[in-house]
Amino acid sequence: MMPTPLNLETLPTRRDEAWKWTDVRGRVSEGQAGLSAAGLPKFTVPEGVNIAEVDSDDLDTDTPMAKVARSFGGKVWEVAVPAGLAPSEPLVIEGLNRGHIRIRLTLEKGAKLSVIEHHSSDAGGFTNIDMTITLKADAEISRTIIHTDPADAVRIATAHVTAWGGAKYNQFALSFGGALTRIETRMAAMGNHVEALINGAYLLNDKRHCDMTSYIDLAVPDCTIRQSVKGVVTNKSRGVFQGKFHVRRPAQHTDAVMRHDALMLSDSSEIRSKPELEIYADDVACEHGNTIGQLDESALFYMRQRGIGLSEARALLTEAFVADVFDDLGDDDLRESVLGQVREWLGAQS
Repeated sequence: MMPTPLNLETLPTRRDEAWKWTDVRGRVSEGQAGLSAAGLPKFTVPEGVNIAEVDSDDLDTDTPMAKVARSFGGKVWEVAVPAGLAPSEPLVIEGLNRGHIRIRLTLEKGAKLSVIEHHSSDAGGFTNIDMTITLKADAEISRTIIHTDPADAVRIATAHVTAWGGAKYNQFALSFGGALTRIETRMAAMGNHVEALINGAYLLNDKRHCDMTSYIDLAVPDCTIRQSVKGVVTNKSRGVFQGKFHVRRPAQHTDAVMRHDALMLSDSSEIRSKPELEIYADDVACEHGNTIGQLDESALFYMRQRGIGLSEARALLTEAFVADVFDDLGDDDLRESVLGQVREWLGAQS
């Protein structure tokens, strides 16, 4: 019996405010590989971490793509890190190449885990990942996302994070876009003294599209949030940043900073950005910033005066612009691997 195909009318469009710059329905075509099928991720699991594939019809979240994942994603991959466990090796997730995938990751009290996700699609593939992450009290996670889809792939990767008292959430994302890409992080701070660092960079050429969206819901006091996203666009590519801090009345003493900074390396590229603060508490320190510009001509002139060619100077300045969002990535080898991919991309543009 053939599976029921996905009704494209259920996909978000530009008419939905949260998706107005990332029109999924307009980009997807019927019969696209993975559109109506469950994906099959591959896990490299460190010792002590438990993983199981379970049946579940529960809807953990009510976002449009989560509902689609429930209908077509099949079983749920449940990953559990016992209380106090801190494995030295990372959890590596690969095989995120097409289809709908549902993952639940739970860190019990005081657990620590590094997660590395490799997002790389089949040519022309469609991938929809719905991940829920629960951090119990004093748990800590460092999540690194490396996204290298082909130019004709569509990918939506959504993480729903719930953090309890004293939990720490660190995220570093590097994306080279695709026909349409959206990397979304939705976080709810549910316990005092939650800390989060949510950084990312997108580097886009040709007609690639990348949307980095986040929504941070702060409902308790004394939380600290830092977010920095850097973008580089050239040719006819399109970058999107949407970030929102929602500070509810009980969330006194919130300390939250959001920044989005982008370079436009061609007149035909495009950036859409929407940083937001919605604050109901009256004793907080919250700020956001947004800049869009070009490389510093005086810096380019200075470097060329010292014998550095124009292409190399542009690449060096662009790398320096992007690199600082990965400064706090604790694994030096992983950081160098990420920056190596940035250099490779920059080299291809010269």
